[in-house]
Amino acid sequence: MLSFVKNHKFIFFFVGLATAGFLSVSILQAANYKRVDWGIRLAGQNIGGLKYEAAKEKIDSLIEQAKKQPIELRYQNKQWTFLPEELGISFKPDQTLQNTFNVGRQKQDSIFGKMVDQIQALFGKKQQNLSFKHNKQKILNFVQNNLSLMESPAKNARLVYDATTDDFSFVPAQAGEIFDNCDLTNQIDQQIATFSRKPIEIKKIVQQPTLTQDKNDIANIQAKKIIGLAPYLLKNGNDSWPIEKQILLDWLDFIPLKNQGQTMATVISEAAVKDFLSQLAPSINKEAVNAKLSVQDGKVIAFDLSQEGFQLQIDESAKKISEGVQSGQKEINLLVKKIEPEISTQTIDTLGLTNLLGIGTSSFAGSPNNRIHNISVGAAKLSGILLEPGQEFSFIENIGEIETDQGYLPELVIKNNKTIPEYGGGLCQISTTLFRAAINAGLKITERYPHAFPVRYYNPQGFDATVYPPHPDLRFLNDTPGNILIQPKIKGTQITFEIYGTKDNREVRVLGPTILQSNSDGSMKTVLYQEIWRDGVLEKKDTFWSNYRSPALYPTVRNPLE
Repeated sequence: MLSFVKNHKFIFFFVGLATAGFLSVSILQAANYKRVDWGIRLAGQNIGGLKYEAAKEKIDSLIEQAKKQPIELRYQNKQWTFLPEELGISFKPDQTLQNTFNVGRQKQDSIFGKMVDQIQALFGKKQQNLSFKHNKQKILNFVQNNLSLMESPAKNARLVYDATTDDFSFVPAQAGEIFDNCDLTNQIDQQIATFSRKPIEIKKIVQQPTLTQDKNDIANIQAKKIIGLAPYLLKNGNDSWPIEKQILLDWLDFIPLKNQGQTMATVISEAAVKDFLSQLAPSINKEAVNAKLSVQDGKVIAFDLSQEGFQLQIDESAKKISEGVQSGQKEINLLVKKIEPEISTQTIDTLGLTNLLGIGTSSFAGSPNNRIHNISVGAAKLSGILLEPGQEFSFIENIGEIETDQGYLPELVIKNNKTIPEYGGGLCQISTTLFRAAINAGLKITERYPHAFPVRYYNPQGFDATVYPPHPDLRFLNDTPGNILIQPKIKGTQITFEIYGTKDNREVRVLGPTILQSNSDGSMKTVLYQEIWRDGVLEKKDTFWSNYRSPALYPTVRNPLE
C-alpha cells in the first residue's frame, strides 16, 4: 500500500511537471506570436518582443548607426579610419529583419525544434548579427594603396639574362611577408556584424614562393630558344613591327611546368604582350566614318562616302603572339577587327533614311576663338548619331565628358548667377541648334530649358535650349516609324543640324517664337508652339515658354589667363 502511494505521488509529480512545462511553452509561444522571440539580441541590442513594424524601425535605426560608425584599422604606429561604405560595406535591412523573425519559425523545423529555438532565445542563446555584403576589391585596394610598400612578397626562382655572356643565370627563390587580406576581411565582417568598436589590427603572414628550381635546366633551354630566334615580326597588312631581343626579355615569364610540381618553364607573358599592344593600338585603330548625307532632287544621297574602321583585338592578339613565339613562329599576323559604319553608302535606304525631316540653324558670328573651337569639337561628337524608333536622345549623355582631355577649351558659361569661363563654353550653341532641328522635324521634346537671360547668339529669342551636366539637359524622342540620323554641319560662322528619317503623314507647324513682354533692362518673356497635324486634324500641340531675366544680373567674371 505504501509503495502504491509513492508511485502515485511520483506519477503526479511528473504529470504536474509536464503540465507546467507544457503551459510554460504555450505561454512562451503565445508571448512570441507575431513578435521577435523574447530574448533575441541583434548586434548587442535587445529587440525581443518587438512586433514586425517596430522591429523594422529598430533595425533601420541600428543600420543607420552602423553606417556612421567608423572602422579603425591599425598596423604598428599607423592607423586609418573609414566609414563602412568606404570599404564597400552595404547593409541588408530586409535580410536582417527576415533572419531575426525566422528564429523559432523555420518551416522546415519540427514543432519541437521551433520550441527549442524559442527557449534558447529566451535564455540569450540566439544572438543575431546585421546582414550585409562587402566588396572585397575595396579592401584589397586599401591594402594596395596604403600598405603595399610595407610588404615584401615572395620571389620565385627565375632566370636573368647576362648580355656579356649571352646566357641566363639562375636566381634562387625567396620567401616573403604580405598582409593577410583574408584575416582583415574576416575581422571587418565580424566588427560590422556585431557592432563592435574595437580597432582592427592588421596582420602579416609568410608567403612562400611557388617556384624554387629549374629542374633539368628546362626553363633555361626554352628561354635560349625563344631569344635565339629574335627578331620576330608582327604584321598587319603592309605594316610590320619587329620584336627585338630586348622586348622579348621583358615578355619572358617563368611558371610551374605542367604536372611537374615546382619545376620552371619559360613562357611569353600575355599580360606583358597586352601592355605592348596597348601602346601599338593607336597606330592601327581607326574609327568608322558614317556617310554624310544631303538631299538632291528630293532624294537623300551620300555626298561624302563612308569609311570602314579598324580595331586591334588586344587580348586575342596577345594570346596568338604568346603561343606563336613559344612555338618558334617568326612572323605573326595581328588580329584586327573590321568595323562597319552605321551609315554606309549602301544602307541609306535600308535604314529608312529617305527624307530630310527637319533643319535647325544658328549663327555664332562674333564668337571668340575658344568658343568657336568648342562648337566645332562638340558638334563632331554628335555627328552620325542614329536613333531607333522609340529611342530617346539625351544631349548630355551623347556629348560625354566636357574636359580638356576631350579637346575643349575654357570659355564663358552661365553658372551660379555669373558668367564664368569653363571648359566647353559654347556648347549651348549646339544644343540650341539641335533643338530647332528637332522642333522642325516634329519630334517630341521631352526636356528643354531656356537660358537664364537673352543670349545674342540665339536670336530669335525663345528658340534656344540650355544644357549643363548633369542637368539641365536637352532630350527628345524619335516618335517616327523608322530610324533617324542626326548630322551637323558648320560652314563659316553658321552651324546647321539636319535630321534624316522616314516621313509619315505628320505636318509640322512651328508658331513663333513670339515676344510676349520686353523690358528696358533686357528681360523678356516669349512663347513658341509646335503643332503636329495629320490629315487636317491637330493631333498635339506643345508649348515652350521662356522667361529671361536681365543680363545685368549675371556679371561676367573674366578669365585671368586672357
